[in-house]
Amino acid sequence: MSASIELSHVNFSYGMRHDSALNDVSFSVAPGSITGLFGRNGSGKSTLAMLIAGQAHASAGEILIDGTPVFENPELMANVCNAADAMAIFGDEKIKNTLKLWRDVRPNWDEEFAGRLFDTFQLSTKKKPDNLSRGQRSALHAILGLASRCPVTIFDEVHLGMDAVAREVFYRTVLADYTQNPRTIIMSSHLIDEIEDLLDHVLFVHEGRIIEHGEADEVRERHAGAGKLPSLTDVLVEMTIGDQS
Repeated sequence: MSASIELSHVNFSYGMRHDSALNDVSFSVAPGSITGLFGRNGSGKSTLAMLIAGQAHASAGEILIDGTPVFENPELMANVCNAADAMAIFGDEKIKNTLKLWRDVRPNWDEEFAGRLFDTFQLSTKKKPDNLSRGQRSALHAILGLASRCPVTIFDEVHLGMDAVAREVFYRTVLADYTQNPRTIIMSSHLIDEIEDLLDHVLFVHEGRIIEHGEADEVRERHAGAGKLPSLTDVLVEMTIGDQS
């Protein structure tokens, strides 16, 4: 199960006195794709993730999941998971209590898959999130995002706290589960080179605006020079700071 995402002329600001975090953002994400969301710190990536998940309300514009507005739509929001640092978990209670919550509110929750993931990441459900290391907490967030099996799943830097081995396990698990259970996935990451091969499409955001988007290979071709095909990291550098040589 997967769903389309469409944003039209979206603006967002954190309060009256703050500069706009997003300015006239429009793009669409095809159902059943894996899209990379890239940008520098403060570019607006996490804000976009929250808006798509219905966790914040745009000050202007429209955000649709399968053609329906997501904000204040509980049924639709239950099918969009934003796996990030701030998630619905009981920090001072055992993880198994958080799992019960997610089982109750996520209609596609896969309990068996969740159990296998806890084994894979060597994480006990008897522990409390507040007592986990950074890497273990990242693994917990990843597990919740994966086992939710939401038609739209966003991983917002969820893997950054993991060590290299755990990140590789995460990438392989995302791809394997996506192959068997297609959904629409957005992956926001600063570790662009590590996830580049997973992606169908890419979105580049800078200072609250979409500055490039499209199929990953086509974007790289558009920015090729001197017979060399750039990496997606090269593309981001070129578009945000230019040629520094």
